Amino acid sequence: MQLKNKKKQLLSFVLFFLITTLIYGCNIRKQPPKCDVFLNEKPQDRFRYDDTTPIAYDKLTRISWYRCNAGQVFQDGECVGEALELNWTEAQSYAREFSASSGKNWRLPEYWQMRELQRFDCISPAIDTRAFPAVKISHYWSRDEHIFSERMSCSVYTFKGQGFCWQRKTAELPFMLVSDENAERIKFLGRVQRVLIDFFN
Repeated sequence: MQLKNKKKQLLSFVLFFLITTLIYGCNIRKQPPKCDVFLNEKPQDRFRYDDTTPIAYDKLTRISWYRCNAGQVFQDGECVGEALELNWTEAQSYAREFSASSGKNWRLPEYWQMRELQRFDCISPAIDTRAFPAVKISHYWSRDEHIFSERMSCSVYTFKGQGFCWQRKTAELPFMLVSDENAERIKFLGRVQRVLIDFFN
């Protein structure tokens, strides 16, 4: 009788341990919330913009971002039209043409500038969707090339904001535009560290 009780106690303990481990494991793997829902309840104090302007000014880095994907037009608080998906060389050319027609110096963001947009508290996309209402779940071009290969460039995958510096330049991807003449410059060592980590991912 005593042996049966011990077996029951052992079985109960094992079941309790397995259930606890399962619940704890699920919590660890639980995905962060989607940004477009999550941010509705959060204050927005990083970007300066309103529904009449296509520009979001980042007070942290002093970068002006065009709020829509390249190829779209900002109207009444929304991005209208189709986002362009071009190869890396064509994207650079588009930025130069956009600058000439707008009278303002626009270009593709540097790799670290794209990474600075990343949010860690939400995903899909891991970017403030209030400032950038039309961001797609996709790799986005940066203007930085791979340090070891002229055929490769760096992109950022917006789902979680990861960097990827083995992107073939012939791939056709969406991209954003920045005007960063007055931008805060990231410290050299911090920039090198970030680039090295992502170049070898």
